[in-house]
Amino acid sequence: MGAYKDNVYNGNKKKNFKIILFLSVIMLSIGIFLISYYSFITKVYTSYKTTLITNINGINDANKNVSQFNSNQTIDVDYAKKQLPKIINELSVFKDNLLNSEPTIKYKNDNDNLKCGLDKNLLIYRQTLAILNNPSGNDVEKSMENLKTYRNDCINFYSLIDVHNASISLPKISLTFIDNVLDYSDTAVMLKKETDVKSQQNQEFISNIDGLSTDFSNTKTNLYSYIIKVRKKEMSFDNLSKLLDDDFSQLSKFQAAFKILTVPTSAIPTYESFKIVLDKYESYLSDFNLAMTSENSKTSNTTIAPKTLNALYTSSNSLFNDVETSYTNYIKSITQLKNK
Repeated sequence: MGAYKDNVYNGNKKKNFKIILFLSVIMLSIGIFLISYYSFITKVYTSYKTTLITNINGINDANKNVSQFNSNQTIDVDYAKKQLPKIINELSVFKDNLLNSEPTIKYKNDNDNLKCGLDKNLLIYRQTLAILNNPSGNDVEKSMENLKTYRNDCINFYSLIDVHNASISLPKISLTFIDNVLDYSDTAVMLKKETDVKSQQNQEFISNIDGLSTDFSNTKTNLYSYIIKVRKKEMSFDNLSKLLDDDFSQLSKFQAAFKILTVPTSAIPTYESFKIVLDKYESYLSDFNLAMTSENSKTSNTTIAPKTLNALYTSSNSLFNDVETSYTNYIKSITQLKNK
């Protein structure tokens, strides 16, 4: 009986040993697997983190390159237009790297934020290049607003990235560059508006004085031919006097319209040249009136030699020639203004 108990005991002991050995092998296998797995995961995480940091550092370096053409509040525009495409190409390489990479779960959000931030980063430089190429274009104000939006979005996405031993942001030099581009475009837009206003003022002035001068040209008359008619008894001094009064009245209207013209700076020479025309014509009419009155008075009771009478109009005839010369000078002036 005792021998039987010993056999049972020994059998249970061997069985328990086998179970313990089996469990130990399983636990050891699981331990080796876990160690290998976590070692592999750690290597994967470390490997992708290295890739992420490499891209971050590359993007930071590319952004710093704007310092080549950016200084305080000024931009070397020509140089910037040559270098920006290179910076855009550099950043595009990092964009392709991110698109072709497979981020781990741990860094997925960082990867997504980096891609979104880089997209806005690229849009910043593409938009600045477009603005520099056409700083006063019709849609530049919208472009400027887009640039501000890209800047703010880029800053926001970059701020969400949290990778140990790496940081990314738009550097101060990039922010200064963006501000300088906005200032440059603002100035260009303002100058364009001033130019447009001046051009519009010039066109309005040209249109107004053109009409005025054409009406004047159709009205101005050398009245000496009517004196010949009076001497031939084809008209009276009274009728000629009425014609002269009409000319004075018409001149008065021209002078009144001329005084209220808005004169841009570039049109001052043209304005002054036409003023000379009007002033000389007024002098001519006044001088002719004196000569006509004198002839009427002298010939009312006596006959005067034609040579003596003709001498009365020497001054007025000379003044009319001055009117014609002044009008020719005015035409030259307004032609130059139209061709500017």
